[in-house]
Amino acid sequence: MGDRRRPKEWVMSNVAWIGLGHMGIPMSKHFVDAGHEVRGVDIEESARARARENGVEIVDSVREAVHDVDVVCTMLPSGKQVTEVLTGPDGAFAHMPAGAVAVDFSTTGIETAEALGAQAREQGVGFVDAPVSGGVIGAEKGDLALMLGGDGEHVTAVERFTKLVGEYIVHVGPSGRGQAMKVVNNAMMGVGMAVSCEASVLAQRLGLDPQVFYDMVLRSSGDNWAFRNWFPLPGVVATSPASHGYEAGFMVDLVAKDLRLAVELGTEHDVTMATSQTAFELFRRTSEAGAGTRDLTALALELGAKVDPPAAG
Repeated sequence: MGDRRRPKEWVMSNVAWIGLGHMGIPMSKHFVDAGHEVRGVDIEESARARARENGVEIVDSVREAVHDVDVVCTMLPSGKQVTEVLTGPDGAFAHMPAGAVAVDFSTTGIETAEALGAQAREQGVGFVDAPVSGGVIGAEKGDLALMLGGDGEHVTAVERFTKLVGEYIVHVGPSGRGQAMKVVNNAMMGVGMAVSCEASVLAQRLGLDPQVFYDMVLRSSGDNWAFRNWFPLPGVVATSPASHGYEAGFMVDLVAKDLRLAVELGTEHDVTMATSQTAFELFRRTSEAGAGTRDLTALALELGAKVDPPAAG
């Protein structure tokens, strides 16, 4: 890992990091640990405090964060928020040094990434859409999968930075193609999580021990990434959000958004997305029941999982 963190051509750089949530905090920490000067921006004081503990210098505005950087990193919940912080008179594009590159690790949608790529070119800066897969655990380990869309020269320029958080990194194509890959991937993940929740609740109703059920599926044809890493009943997988009160790592509202994007793109390109549509409806219903900001594994609760209340503190 040491070689990946400090490549031969390593030099200290100024980095702006916008969005210090569940993913942004551990990802930005890898930049600090690699010796870069990282200035962070977030609207939540609790997020700013955690990032500050990791060595991130907290500043008050995007303009202050980006004025002399080599790279601007964004990790935000929606394309609207990414657009707000990158564009306009107070946005990063207007105040980054010429030739600097913005790398957006968020999931924004194809059209947003294409528009941001075009606006970056108009401002004389670079833009790479770089959505990630691997969740909070992957962010903490620095072994995320990264799907890069953008001009080749910009992808190359940020390679030493993307390697700090990614283990499998692929340049998919021009701006927007990273988002296209992410939408397809997340549709599969969302469907996998939905069926994992359904099957786990059914197994519970049939009287199967959750640990026995989990161990057997891992060695059987029902195994999938979401089930293996985010088993939706508590007390089986220590790192699953289900074992931590369903505290959000990947919110219900976010997976619903991604599934909706996949369904809409399927309609646009004449592809039947029946399983994605069903999964979307399940997560949408869970959101409407008041669990939109809980982890996506909370779908199991909506489906009727029996969970013991947390022990008194």
